[in-house]
Amino acid sequence: MILTCFFHSPTFSQEATDASLPEVSDSKKIQNILLMITKQSVLIEKELEHLQTKPLSKAVTKRRDELLNQLDGLNSNFESIATQLQAGDFLLGEGEKSDWIKELEALTLPLLEALSDLTKKPRKIDQLKKRVAALKEKLNKFESGTQNINSLAGQIDPNGDAESVELKKYQANLNALRDKYNPDLVRLKLGEAQRSLEIELQDTESIWDTTTNAIRDFFKHRGLNLLIAFMIFAALWYIFSKFRLLILGERSLINVPSWMKKVLATAYNIVVIIFCVLSSLVALYLLNDWLLLSVVILFLVAVVWASRQFIPKLFQEVRLALNLGTVKENERLIWKGVPWHIQSIGLQAILVNDRLEGSHIQLPVGELVGKHSRPTVENEPWFPTECGDWVFLDDATYGKVEHQTMEQVVLRLKGETLKYFSTPEFLAKTPMNISQGFRYDIDFGLDYKLLSKICDEIPKLFEDGLRQHMQQHFQKESPNFTHLEVSFNNAGSSSLNLKIILHVDGRCAGQYEEIQREVQTTLVRICNENQLTIPFTQLTVNLSDELKNWAGPQNVNPPPPRV
Repeated sequence: MILTCFFHSPTFSQEATDASLPEVSDSKKIQNILLMITKQSVLIEKELEHLQTKPLSKAVTKRRDELLNQLDGLNSNFESIATQLQAGDFLLGEGEKSDWIKELEALTLPLLEALSDLTKKPRKIDQLKKRVAALKEKLNKFESGTQNINSLAGQIDPNGDAESVELKKYQANLNALRDKYNPDLVRLKLGEAQRSLEIELQDTESIWDTTTNAIRDFFKHRGLNLLIAFMIFAALWYIFSKFRLLILGERSLINVPSWMKKVLATAYNIVVIIFCVLSSLVALYLLNDWLLLSVVILFLVAVVWASRQFIPKLFQEVRLALNLGTVKENERLIWKGVPWHIQSIGLQAILVNDRLEGSHIQLPVGELVGKHSRPTVENEPWFPTECGDWVFLDDATYGKVEHQTMEQVVLRLKGETLKYFSTPEFLAKTPMNISQGFRYDIDFGLDYKLLSKICDEIPKLFEDGLRQHMQQHFQKESPNFTHLEVSFNNAGSSSLNLKIILHVDGRCAGQYEEIQREVQTTLVRICNENQLTIPFTQLTVNLSDELKNWAGPQNVNPPPPRV
């Protein structure tokens, strides 16, 4: 039964041995099992020697591989049973790494080595501590295995057949295992590791000293290489920038349209940047500074990878910068509810509105994505008011523009009251600017007694009266009133209405209410001087004949209602 188990594959044989270990308690039984394993190994070796004499064929090769696997399994079983240890207890190294991990380490090795230098000392101490602990555990296992091997060797029957092949093989295997599990070598390695650990602990530097030394070493070696690479980049950029002025500057050697200049300038800058970066990389390569070269390459790869989501937006921004998008230079753009003149578009857009305080703003070109501009119209206003103008708003607010910026408009009302509006709110109130001039449109009613004179004499009377009483506003050189017209307008229910139209110069915008009251006062004064009646609104009632008869003085009470 036991021999049958040992003929199986190595894995199954290992499992059978592991299951049988708890049952093995007698050293004599262990020795018998080892002898049986040895006999089986001898038989397999003889069969292998026999296969060597046969012609090579597929069946012979297959059988030989099977026998070799069985022999390896028997040797592993012999070792485990003799030492009463598991073979995997002595593996201190790590498993084989996959190919892609090796490639990744090779790519980032210079950077990893530089980073590891900062923690080299503490990591070495930690590794020594782990090695000491592992060697102590290994020493205990080797001492236990050696003790078991010596116990088995001491139980060999001296009266047995010393010349038998199985016994010689058995003794040879035990001697080989005794050499393999000799604890002296492990003990020597353990002492060496402990001494190294003590030395490292005595020479440990502080974190400040370690960091200072690392920075000093960097600027002593890497810093010089980095400075050289940067100087190469800066020098090439300066040279090509001067060369660009010769090609695309104001005194360029090539005459191209303005929009084409921007396209060529952008393409030229991209090519120059790529060339300067490659030149810096070549400099680091020639200086054999693989650390900085790896850092720069990884940085560029990270930038490209991180910007993949922004490429569509970047493409739109490039189109705008090249003046090929929906927003173009020297056109009109509505931004945050305010019209702006697009002065230039590059990496930043410059918007101008001279009517506003702080008339220039700079925007990232990305702010213009999705916007639209249109060509400007000659003499087109860029804002309804200027600072110092007087305005009326649709809510009857009347005041002087004190400040106007892209964020807010401040009006100074009569009585020195300040009223604040956001700029979009101010524009939404449809401001009426009267500082360029305004007019009064007045309806003035007179009594129906003047019906015969209302078309000719009365308008002339009022026009002359206005000019006489307000002559200070009708100066010949620069009159405040630039136009006066008085005419009959219509016949109302209670009065004959005149239309008085008065045009006033814009410099009088600050006295709009005062002049309006002065005009009304003058009109009443003219009526008083000429005994003209200003009627009041009258209610006309038409009565039936029955009511007219009743309305006589003798009737005090109204007639009874008709049933």
